[in-house]
Amino acid sequence: MLPSFSTEAAAPAAGRAGSSRLAGLAVNLALAAASLTVAFGGAEFLCRTLEPKPPPAAADYITDWQNWDGEFYTVKSTAVGWPPWEDYNSEGLRDHEHTLVKRPGSWRVACLGDSVTLGWGIQPYEAWPQTLEDLAAATGRDFDVMNVALGGWATRQELIAYRRIARRYHPDQVLLGICLNDVPEMQNNLSRPPRLLAELHHRSALVRRLIGARRREITSVEQLFSAPEAENVREGYRRMFADLRALRDEVRADGGRFAVLVFPFRFQVEPGAPPPLAQRTIGEFCRQEGIGCLDLLPALRGLGPAAFHDYDHFSPAGARAVAQYLVDSRLMLAQQGVEPGDAAAAPGPPTPPVRDPAPLLRALRDPSSSEQGRIAAARALGTLGEAGAKAVPALVAALEDHGHSVRVAAAWALGDVGPPAGTAIPALVTALGDRDPLLRAGAAHAMGEIGGPARLGLHALIAHLSDQDERVRWNAADAVGKIGPGPESLDALRVILADVDGPGRGLAAQSLGRVGPEARVAVPELIEVAFDPRLDVRWRAVWALGRIGPAAASAVPALRRALADPELRWRAAEALGGIGSGAREAVPDLVGLLQDPSSSVRWRAAGALGAIGVPSAAPSLARLVRDPAENVRLAAVEGLLRVSAEATVARPAFLTAAHDDDSRVRQHAVRGLRRLRSPSPDVRAAIAAARRDPDERVRVEAARAPTAGEGEMP
Repeated sequence: MLPSFSTEAAAPAAGRAGSSRLAGLAVNLALAAASLTVAFGGAEFLCRTLEPKPPPAAADYITDWQNWDGEFYTVKSTAVGWPPWEDYNSEGLRDHEHTLVKRPGSWRVACLGDSVTLGWGIQPYEAWPQTLEDLAAATGRDFDVMNVALGGWATRQELIAYRRIARRYHPDQVLLGICLNDVPEMQNNLSRPPRLLAELHHRSALVRRLIGARRREITSVEQLFSAPEAENVREGYRRMFADLRALRDEVRADGGRFAVLVFPFRFQVEPGAPPPLAQRTIGEFCRQEGIGCLDLLPALRGLGPAAFHDYDHFSPAGARAVAQYLVDSRLMLAQQGVEPGDAAAAPGPPTPPVRDPAPLLRALRDPSSSEQGRIAAARALGTLGEAGAKAVPALVAALEDHGHSVRVAAAWALGDVGPPAGTAIPALVTALGDRDPLLRAGAAHAMGEIGGPARLGLHALIAHLSDQDERVRWNAADAVGKIGPGPESLDALRVILADVDGPGRGLAAQSLGRVGPEARVAVPELIEVAFDPRLDVRWRAVWALGRIGPAAASAVPALRRALADPELRWRAAEALGGIGSGAREAVPDLVGLLQDPSSSVRWRAAGALGAIGVPSAAPSLARLVRDPAENVRLAAVEGLLRVSAEATVARPAFLTAAHDDDSRVRQHAVRGLRRLRSPSPDVRAAIAAARRDPDERVRVEAARAPTAGEGEMP
């Protein structure tokens, strides 16, 4: 008989066995975890011990897109229009506004690029796209050139910019300006591991050895020449070429023409430059893909390093050489029906400098010579600059040439001659009345470049602020700004200002702002214009009120209302600061704007509070020294200095700002600390530390404070 077992007795035994197994499993897992920890720890220690010196960091001209919110950006600005050039248009680009519908007969060119195309370090009107438009006008060609470029963009952003911005304007031609750092930017940013893995890569030598992300980076443009066959370089090209194909296909599908411009780095025009391997690689790709390609290295070799103001950004002369080379190339004859590809891309040789103007003068005066020959002669005489004074009579005579394009070329050439062409002013004023808008625009441009002597024609220019052609209005406004309107211009400008629907209302307001305090008589009209339905008119009126300054104090209520306009807010804040102490009633509004989501608004509001100088704003300014935007922190510290803040408020703020990442903030903070009476030990310690600051300006500021034992700081 088999023994029987009680289930009540067996259950506890089974439970004890299960617990024992779980305990054993836990011990095993703990041992395994400990073993793995020891193994990984040992591997990490070994990797740290054996880790070679890391490769150099990428050059500072290679942009890290992680600093952006995504892989694309435009400038968030409420300012629109041109001039003044400092502003970005409603698309977030450093360009004037363009209408979606092209003007009849114009050839619209969208120039995609990065800071080189944008014109970093030079005036916007000196950038090559804007110069291209002017040079085309000088040959009688009506180009509408869009500058679709921002700093740090590479071909990835330029593809996005075409899709989001340029496509809506239906360009006839798209020019993509490639800067050689596009290749490492595409490679370094698009080969980067995911964020979590990148963080581990930063902290762990073992992960660095396993992933080797830094080995995939291109650290400088020079690698394109020293190691052209390296896998990271070849991969960078492949990434860039993929975007070029996509952009070519989309532009052509939209009915436009597509071509590539390749810009060199400065070292390529210096003695001992390496062979242009990067240009050859890009050029060969374009030939295989049927993409027009223009290498700008030949255009800049003659200028040498003077073509640049740093490692890759053009000087005004370099940008003009690029535009000149481009406008003379067969690539830009697409307007006349030349198909894209190798033939369209091939440029002619660079135009040699003019040494003997006599043959050009004969060609310009000879009515039997070809119209193209007379145009070329006029343009070449303009390249003499101020040395071309002897050519002025011939160019003035050419303003009456029977060929329309010759007249236009002569007007623009007189502008290139500049102030020595002062005797041409009467003829240029006459040209302002011509039916041809290109000639009127050229005459206005020339008067602005001639400058002071053109004051004789200032009233004629002002009248053309209301010209029906936008190019004439822009050039007239630019010329009025360069010549400098004075009190004698007030009546003419106020007449334009009074035209409620006139196209020149905003430009007249802007010109009144350039007159400055003497334009106080126009303040009532400017207040009315500040509420015009057109944004570009409103902001110019607000800007003008700020430039008139304290004499515009009666505009403060209107400017307070303008603070509620999100598209005008920072302009209104800036204008209140321009009025100064007379804008005290706006202080509560400005304090409220210190919490605005826009750093541009916070910055201008802080600056305005400092200019108004009310001590009650000090606590709000003090809180701003921890703002994430460096310009806001700087404005806050400067404001605290100007409002005579109490020491109990100012001292903690200045001490915090003395450790700011931005040296400008540190410099002003040290200035504030040394102005404190009876400084505390922590203030003295901060000033002592500032004497060792890596920035010389901070050290100089700190050196002005007395050392211990020298008495109270001033």
